[in-house]
Amino acid sequence: MPEQSNPLAQLKDIILPSNFETALPAVGWWVLAVALVLLLALSLFAAWRYQQLCKPRQEALQALKQQPMNLADTNQLMKRLALSYYPRQQVASLSGKAWLSFLDSTYSGKQHAFIELQSQWQQQLYAADAPALDEDIAKLCKKWIKQLRPPLTAASLFGLHTPSPITSKTGGRHV
Repeated sequence: MPEQSNPLAQLKDIILPSNFETALPAVGWWVLAVALVLLLALSLFAAWRYQQLCKPRQEALQALKQQPMNLADTNQLMKRLALSYYPRQQVASLSGKAWLSFLDSTYSGKQHAFIELQSQWQQQLYAADAPALDEDIAKLCKKWIKQLRPPLTAASLFGLHTPSPITSKTGGRHV
């Protein structure tokens, strides 16, 4: 029988690498990192911009809380808010039933809620002594202002459309 040799005797020592070179990651990882940083920056800017777009709505809610308003003042406030979010040519000329239809079209609650209150709306809006705001109309107007959001488009989110502040008061009741 041949002599059995030790298999461990045939093993050679481990050769360690001499120096480690710190290699930069591949180009693809750099591209991915830059893309992620840009995406994060773009997302943060869009979130900040959306907050800026919501400021007119917040100002309108604050104006409602500050003082009791009659329907003419509330209507004017709502018109200024609509003008800050929608194109002037779409909103500025609206009055009467067309204005109430616009309010209904931008209201996410009950359909035709404003149209159903048209007679009360017209009576209070054009009353000589400007009575206090009817409770139903006041609730509806407040809900409309609370739920109104700016239309989200790339132009509005990335600074190509700036909402106008609604704090300036203009004279006149027929808005």
